[in-house]
Amino acid sequence: MRAVSKLIALIVSLPFILFAISFAISNRDAVAFRLWPFDAEVGMPLVLAVFVILLGGFVIGALASFIGAGRLRRRARTAEARVRELEIDLARERRKSEIAVEKAREEGAVAALEKADAAPAIAAE
Repeated sequence: MRAVSKLIALIVSLPFILFAISFAISNRDAVAFRLWPFDAEVGMPLVLAVFVILLGGFVIGALASFIGAGRLRRRARTAEARVRELEIDLARERRKSEIAVEKAREEGAVAALEKADAAPAIAAE
């Protein structure tokens, strides 16, 4: 199953990789970037500018999803702690139940012996 998912991932990602390589080879011309209120100008190949922008978008998206999932991670930690507490309580109650059953068996055996002793013996004539 794992091999199949790797093969599917390769089949899906291969066209994107080929497109990126083709784009990088075709767009090596230098472009100038200026930010409006500043007079500074930065020159770099177009492919580098595009990949830097894509990488920046990826990082921003990853941070946004990480921050957004914080509440879910907190809920999961709280739920795990509660499950651990309940498992400890369950183990404690099972042990109490086992002790009670053992005690009842012992008392039942003692009661059966007492009953047998209390029964009148049939007199042999």
